Amino acid sequence: MLDQLLAFIVADSYFALLIIAFLASALNIAPASPSLIAAGSLIAFGQLDYSLVFWFSLMGSILGDLLAYGLALRYGREVLMRFGFRRLLNSTKFLQIERFFTKNSSQTIFISRFFLTSFGPVVNLAAGLAKTDYKKFVICSLAGQIIYVFLLTGIGYFGVRHWQYISNLYGYLASILLVAAIYWLYRRFFSRAVV
Repeated sequence: MLDQLLAFIVADSYFALLIIAFLASALNIAPASPSLIAAGSLIAFGQLDYSLVFWFSLMGSILGDLLAYGLALRYGREVLMRFGFRRLLNSTKFLQIERFFTKNSSQTIFISRFFLTSFGPVVNLAAGLAKTDYKKFVICSLAGQIIYVFLLTGIGYFGVRHWQYISNLYGYLASILLVAAIYWLYRRFFSRAVV
């Protein structure tokens, strides 16, 4: 898969990175992390320009974040209620999660951009459902995405000889962090016995 990804980036370069970053941020259906690591290695080989990689990737990421946030802000609750989630949205557990998110929205948005990237699209939807302030969302998202793009292209650039190995290792690490975060959320919100 990494070879096909690299071929796609080489063929369509900056536009490919924008599309991959957009789909990863909005829906988590594209491999943004391996793409950025691969792009970093292509920068090291002189095949891509760093500033264009950075700006196209950042633009795709921010547009994906804003789309998911905006749709959830405008239509999220109504759509979920129409599809039978009224009971879930009115449950005490959901309200508890919503309060936690509202209290910690800045940190959650910021960290989900570069540390727990698999949660990014879910956090975008949660921010929209919780009606997080637009400016706060944009600032936290932008700051986190800048770190994400800079970090992963840097990993690819400096690990150019082993970028595929590093990309796989990064994927395993991200999976472990995702499982740990899900476990923490479960323990925090769902494992307590109701007295």
